Amino acid sequence: MMRYQLKPLVLAMAVTTPVMAQDQAAPGEATLEEITVTGFRQSLERALDTKRMSANNTDSIIAEDIGKMPDLNLAESLQRVPGVAITREGGEGRNITVRGLGPGFSRTTLNGMEVPASTGGLDSSGGVNRGRSFDFNVFASELFNRITIHKSAIASVEEGGLASTVELDTAKPFDNPGQQVHFGGQFMVDSFADDSNPRMTGLYSNTFMDDRFGVLVSASYSERSVRQEGFGSVRWTSPDANGMCWDCTALYEDADDPEKITGYVRNETVDTTINGTPNPSALGDSVAGDRVPLDYMWTPRLPRMDSFNRDQERLGLSSSLQFRPTDSMEFTLDVLTSNLSADVTSYNYFAQFRNTYDQIVPNSVTLDDSGRYIVAGEFDNVTPRSESRGQFSETDFRQVVLSGAFDLSDSVTLDLMYGNAVSEHTEDQLRFNQTAREGHGFSYSFEKDSNIAEMSYDFDTLDPSNYVWTGPVLRRDIVERDNDTFRADFNIEGDTSNIKTGLIWNSRKIQSQRWDAINVTDLNGEVVDGNLSAELGNIVGDYADGIDAPSGYPTSWLVADYDRAADAWGVGDWELNPEDSSTYDIEEESLGGYVEGNVETQLLGLPFTVNAGVRVVDTSVTSRGVASDGQGNFVPTEREGSYTEILPSSNFVLELEEDLLLRLGLTRNMSRPGLGSLAGTVNVTPINGNVSVGNPDLEPVRANAADLGLEWYFADESVLAFTLFHKQIESFITGETLENQALPADIRAMVAARPEYDPDSPIYEPNAINPDAEGWNISTSVNGEGADLEGYEIGYQQPLRFLPGWASNFGVLANFTHVKSRADFGNGVRGSLEGLSENSYNFGLYYETDLFGGRVMVNGRDDYVTDQTGSNGNASHGTTGPTRVDMSAFYNVTDYMQITLEGINLTNETERLYTTGPMGNMNLVREYNTTGREILLGLRANF
Repeated sequence: MMRYQLKPLVLAMAVTTPVMAQDQAAPGEATLEEITVTGFRQSLERALDTKRMSANNTDSIIAEDIGKMPDLNLAESLQRVPGVAITREGGEGRNITVRGLGPGFSRTTLNGMEVPASTGGLDSSGGVNRGRSFDFNVFASELFNRITIHKSAIASVEEGGLASTVELDTAKPFDNPGQQVHFGGQFMVDSFADDSNPRMTGLYSNTFMDDRFGVLVSASYSERSVRQEGFGSVRWTSPDANGMCWDCTALYEDADDPEKITGYVRNETVDTTINGTPNPSALGDSVAGDRVPLDYMWTPRLPRMDSFNRDQERLGLSSSLQFRPTDSMEFTLDVLTSNLSADVTSYNYFAQFRNTYDQIVPNSVTLDDSGRYIVAGEFDNVTPRSESRGQFSETDFRQVVLSGAFDLSDSVTLDLMYGNAVSEHTEDQLRFNQTAREGHGFSYSFEKDSNIAEMSYDFDTLDPSNYVWTGPVLRRDIVERDNDTFRADFNIEGDTSNIKTGLIWNSRKIQSQRWDAINVTDLNGEVVDGNLSAELGNIVGDYADGIDAPSGYPTSWLVADYDRAADAWGVGDWELNPEDSSTYDIEEESLGGYVEGNVETQLLGLPFTVNAGVRVVDTSVTSRGVASDGQGNFVPTEREGSYTEILPSSNFVLELEEDLLLRLGLTRNMSRPGLGSLAGTVNVTPINGNVSVGNPDLEPVRANAADLGLEWYFADESVLAFTLFHKQIESFITGETLENQALPADIRAMVAARPEYDPDSPIYEPNAINPDAEGWNISTSVNGEGADLEGYEIGYQQPLRFLPGWASNFGVLANFTHVKSRADFGNGVRGSLEGLSENSYNFGLYYETDLFGGRVMVNGRDDYVTDQTGSNGNASHGTTGPTRVDMSAFYNVTDYMQITLEGINLTNETERLYTTGPMGNMNLVREYNTTGREILLGLRANF
């Protein structure tokens, strides 16, 4: 009979011991051939053993050797797990989506405690992470020895991961007793950046005093230069979606609402072509109040050339001390630090359509076959802009965990742990705009390539005298997180059963701040100084080679020199902006407990294991911000919320045959609300009765889940698994505006204290809405109706030993996931969950001998929606699913020295974002770029 839910210490030792094909022969018996599995195959087998011995649905990734994960990035390792897809930042994995649920629904622990990790990114990827999602690119993969992902709940694993709980573990000296010395170095060459970057790792581990005391230290340092280039539209829109029309003048204004335009008059008749056919009558002069048909046609908002350049350094340090004073007592101290600094310089040159349609004159246009958007056109009075944005950031992470394991008796153990983790992210953004002094002729065409437009201007775009400086964006973002955890776990072991119970206390604090530059010089409207500009070709070189741009695509333009521009504007002093929506404080405290039982018995004469338990957790939230009118008037706010959850779980494993397992999981779990939704910031406009407010009273997103799986371990290191899963998600969080409402008591007090209600205030508003009236429009986040999610996973892994000769060294690992969902996003919007790819897959082929080996990994996913509520008139935004091909190879020069070769993004996969138009059925390019290929050559030594 198989044994599940072994004690954690025993399990950890079991999966780090070399796995033999069979047990040692007894004395007097013939000794059979012993096969020791090593390298990548060994890591696969250990992970498979962990999956097989688990009571719930888990997958693991285990280091090929101490301090050597099989991938360069933790997120890229996780994407090999069925049901896991990743998003990338600058070509490197950043977040994970599990079974269609986005990064905010997965919880990540490190050495037993939940940890925060924030980095920054491009606007198209969400920018600075202020939420609950975990940024895996903070850490070097070499610091970790094991990743376990729980895709179904179990009472002894803390709540919070509705999609999954990802457990990260660093190496410990007792994992591999004795002296261990490892050193590795690699040089990375990027096909676009035309630069070589170092990557170095080192590890020392040893045990002393008859293996009663151990010490381990490791370090990882890497540099990375990435150039990401391509075309962008920054979404598509139309004059009508922006409340405008082509070359029109407002006809008259509504007397009751002087800002409301009720009619238009066209300035002139525009000759144009529709699908190449001259058709001026289709446009003609509009009559009062009418819009010409062309006003409903979609164009790119900001058709532009894009160049994103990322230079980063990452330094990670870990140490572990273990002490075993007696056979029944063990203490561990783990310390991990990581520093990630990244300078991202973005250069964009674009024609401005967005809010200037009423100034632009369309001379001729060509529509698509359906007559919905402008494929090509020639326009007058278009004002181009060069935008130079620098994002200079640094992330510091530090974790300290002290744990103890005690054998209180032969059958009772106690595990204690206290940990603190701090993450601090600081990012300065300097955006300098050089805008054309006047409108010019401009044309674009997608006729040759639907993803990259040919573009041309009728003036010298490289002459600085044609530009003036316009409104820079200067800001500093600071996100500080501080987590504390204490937990105690008892385990009572019986012959065929055990009972586990425990308590866990968590304190989670986040402080998000937006700082504005002050005392800056106003250069708006001044002609651009040639000394503050340079041709882009002199900065990044050979622009657009990697995306195979059409011949009519511009490859150089003026950009700002960041240092000189910052000096000219006088950037240097910063001031906290307390009324910005990104400035808030949240404290979250939770106290939970659980009871879990594991019983090995029989059902219908077959081995049957039952895991059942329940978690109870109480959570309280305190949120601080300000109530603001956006005009510099604000008062501090503080709001509170709390909730208590009962979360039962049951997992069953029936051993149909010795190597055939049937699994059933029936669980309830939750994810806590997004931190931005809890923010205490209140924006108030008393004169029109609008209130926008965070909601600390939000309840968590809950889900009842069922998993049914069949796993066939048909040979050594082999499995064929099929899992059906279903989640019924309750209380999905959506945005909502309630009209003609009375103010809640706490908001009413904030509103009544505002200066608009003080007769002695210089901004006193005698017509402001009474705080006690029922005429307020309150916009906030609420717990909506929910969502349903269902799908299946297929996983296959096998070494191909049955093949003849050298071919027997091949092996295959593959998986496929299909998932569908339906969610209510408020305001009548229903659709699939954001970040969900209906189909995703992984395929890997490896070859391994004692002397050399290698593997090729292919990862793909379907298109997915990133924003179901869209913007600029679009129903939604999406991302085209990429297919990535990576490889790695090694050659053992000696028993102690290995040469490695790795390739990332071998097929130069492009990243493509798109918008869906007003009805949600279009596919119009938003961003189209690539980071090129990366090749790493390295040397690794083991002693």
